[in-house]
Amino acid sequence: MILTGPNPSRLRGTVEALKRGRKLTVVAPDPIFDFLGKQGAVTGGSGPRQVDDLKVDGMLYAPAAGNAGALGQFLQASVAASRPRTTLRRLAEAARIPNAEPWIVELTFPDGARLLHLDLSLHQKVDEAWVARAAARFGNPEWTIVGMAHGEGASVVRWLPRFGPNRVLFAELVNGERKELGQSTELVTPWRDRLVSSGVETHVFATQTSFRFE
Repeated sequence: MILTGPNPSRLRGTVEALKRGRKLTVVAPDPIFDFLGKQGAVTGGSGPRQVDDLKVDGMLYAPAAGNAGALGQFLQASVAASRPRTTLRRLAEAARIPNAEPWIVELTFPDGARLLHLDLSLHQKVDEAWVARAAARFGNPEWTIVGMAHGEGASVVRWLPRFGPNRVLFAELVNGERKELGQSTELVTPWRDRLVSSGVETHVFATQTSFRFE
């Protein structure tokens, strides 16, 4: 199991599985891995790491301000007033997890092919020097998964080409969480179309979908 960040929604299922007694192999930044180790039996750690025949590596990033940390955007008064139970549950979950930066993750398969998961790292406040380092380290992967923080489509379209992507899977990483909190959402399809028009093969990687590339 690979975890890209400390958001309560990303850790919820893992914590529940550990509390039920399952033994898990987890690759995640050290603060998250250490936290999970207190919940149950975990093996693994941070990258770079070999898990069976899969190599996993990663690099921390600073998230967009609206997505920073576990508390994120749902502490707005309007959300707390309209969805008090959801807000209280999320506050309780957030209080238990570490304050850690998320990371981007690279998977290298036995044949040398690479998949790069950029998570929500591309946004208008991203450090250009960080982009340069990340692109030099993980650039030109066979597949790239990238999420779009709310309102950050233009930034993704701007920065993504620096990584030399071959095939892009544009993932909906925040819409489900925003719906749960009663917040507005936005379609990623128009931004996918812009990437396609610029010559980048791009697919929308929606929840409960899968792709197979021969």
